[in-house]
Amino acid sequence: MDNFVSNLSLIEQVVVLLTVIASLLIYLFKERCVGLLGEIKDSISNVLFKNKIEQRILSLHDHDMFGVIEQVRLECKHTKFYTHKKFDATKSEMFVDFMNFKLDSIAKGFGDLIDRTNSIENNTELKREIGRTMGRIITEYTEQTRIHFYKKGIPVKDADDAVNTFEKWRMDTVQAVESRVGSIFSSNFHRTKYENLLAVLEVISMAISLIPKDGVGAFNAINGKFKDLKY
Repeated sequence: MDNFVSNLSLIEQVVVLLTVIASLLIYLFKERCVGLLGEIKDSISNVLFKNKIEQRILSLHDHDMFGVIEQVRLECKHTKFYTHKKFDATKSEMFVDFMNFKLDSIAKGFGDLIDRTNSIENNTELKREIGRTMGRIITEYTEQTRIHFYKKGIPVKDADDAVNTFEKWRMDTVQAVESRVGSIFSSNFHRTKYENLLAVLEVISMAISLIPKDGVGAFNAINGKFKDLKY
């Protein structure tokens, strides 16, 4: 029993001694300790904050723009064209295929952009990348549509006319989108990459909702070219 009490007393003394030494070291190096703790806190905060920002940007995959794409796709699917008051099956099918190529390219283009935004350095580069993305989308769906029409037996000139006519009808919308994107990035209301991309997706959603109107107008301007063609 005496040994137990003796050992317990020794342990208490050691603990007290270690506490005194630790307190002395902390006092002597308190500035360094405070700085180290601050660095650790900042590092943890930066990691957590960065992860939160990255997750917010990736959450834009759930943006309503992708829902608008599917709504417009369904609307286009049920669009019918008539030539001389008779149903024009070829033009109607061509229209649906054309719109699907366009909508697929938009979904893919902006989906890829969302994935890449976290690695884009700043807002200036993001604005440039949005412009590049829009250009790639137009190039992709127009070329895919042309090749598809050629393979379906549409004469090259007529296929090119269909694509070019649609692009002319969309020109005002495209220019309006480009203008709004410029305004978004030059305003003080959108500071982060997330805020800028979110605002751009809203503008793109509006432009997508106008696709059926522009598409119908363009295809109505093409009178009788496809009525007697097998598609």
